[in-house]
Amino acid sequence: MKSHFIGLFNSDEEILWESTSQIISDYNNWLFIADEHPLSYVKTALKMPDAAVQNGEVVSSADFYLREQVVRATPVIDAIEQKVNSIFSTENVDLVVFCEMTWAIRTPSGDIYLRELQEAFQKYLLTHHITIVCIYNETILLDEQLMLGLFSHPEIYSENEIKPNPFFLPANIIKKNHLKPRFNYWLSQIDSSRKKSLIQIQNEEHEEKKNYPIEKNLSTKIAQTNEGRWKIRCFGELRIHRENGELIDWNTKAGATKKLKTIFAFLFIKGEKGASGEELADLLWQDANSTEQAMNRLYHAIRYLRMVLNGNQDSGLASSFITLQGSIYYLRLPFDSWIDLPMFQELCFKGNEHIKEKNIEQAKICYESAERIYSGDLFNDIPLKYIENNDSDWCWGKRFWYREMYHKLLYSLASIHCQMGNLSTAIIYCDKALSGDPILEAAHKEKLPALAEAQRFDAFQRQYRIYTESLKNST
Repeated sequence: MKSHFIGLFNSDEEILWESTSQIISDYNNWLFIADEHPLSYVKTALKMPDAAVQNGEVVSSADFYLREQVVRATPVIDAIEQKVNSIFSTENVDLVVFCEMTWAIRTPSGDIYLRELQEAFQKYLLTHHITIVCIYNETILLDEQLMLGLFSHPEIYSENEIKPNPFFLPANIIKKNHLKPRFNYWLSQIDSSRKKSLIQIQNEEHEEKKNYPIEKNLSTKIAQTNEGRWKIRCFGELRIHRENGELIDWNTKAGATKKLKTIFAFLFIKGEKGASGEELADLLWQDANSTEQAMNRLYHAIRYLRMVLNGNQDSGLASSFITLQGSIYYLRLPFDSWIDLPMFQELCFKGNEHIKEKNIEQAKICYESAERIYSGDLFNDIPLKYIENNDSDWCWGKRFWYREMYHKLLYSLASIHCQMGNLSTAIIYCDKALSGDPILEAAHKEKLPALAEAQRFDAFQRQYRIYTESLKNST
């Protein structure tokens, strides 16, 4: 008996119940975990004959911890196993379990919990020979959740039959949520010669720690606006260009440019989680006489920020770019906006991969492109008093992380140019790295051989003294 993990996507209730009844007819036993629909409604909608009803049960998703604010996979799986064992005593029973997935829309961070549960389902089915059918209501679930569901199932129920899913991805690839592993896996399904190399790549990723740590990509909500994509530069001064190339002017009659940029940057970093008014007020007006005074100042600052982003039009609460839901403020960006941070990160990762494969010319191209993007420290024009917040390290840690990545690409470029015989260029890159961090040991180690090979012996001796002094100071 083989296990199956099937996705059932629907936007029509009548078709849903027809499909569910058809699947049930192929099994001796069934269990329906209802989330969207009341239990009595499901029983009536299935219109099962008495014999079939006796071999199945409709239960609430609350009994399986799917209505908790935080949905964890282990309690859900344990509850399912306990329920199955209590109803069906024989092992390897001919059983199909249906699970309505609309719980994901109600819980915060639903995408994360959905990904975790789908991975747990896949692992569970490796040792339990039953069928699990996840039901996705296309009219309720978010687009990302639907896509995640499509990726998670090796089989899809469609047109009254189970079909292989060409878009399936293994759990380990879904969990990482990176584009390149998806590309490698899908292409290996078409090109059999790539399957061996795919296994090798996966083993290397498992065994070898990347030189560059992974920073989760930022994700913000989408603005409901007809305005085209923005170009947002976070390195150096915060700059935003509209689609027509116009640079957004932060100056207002309020004269609070730094505060407006700080609000934008803070909400940008917070992404889809947003930030409460209290968080923003505490960040910007810690010296306020009262909470009421700080919140009043925030109200006016948000109004001016909306004007700036909307082109100096007083859009007020109707702003598409700064929205308030409950007590939480969200930044919304035009669809497909370009942001420098993820592009810089990806170029560094690609350069690092080429270095490992000894493709120094390709690595040079990636690193040089990344260097052009890095025009200064992250949000360099935001005052230190707003980023050195002891209660919320929203910027400082990220600023240091990107700066460290930038220094690494500089001394990597120095190494590449040294190998290519461009000694003077290699020395320039070392100096760039050392100007940002004078005790950066890796940059010293790249510069000394370059000076020696260039026969600049006086400079070599000076650099060696600087290097040894830096080692003393760092201990």
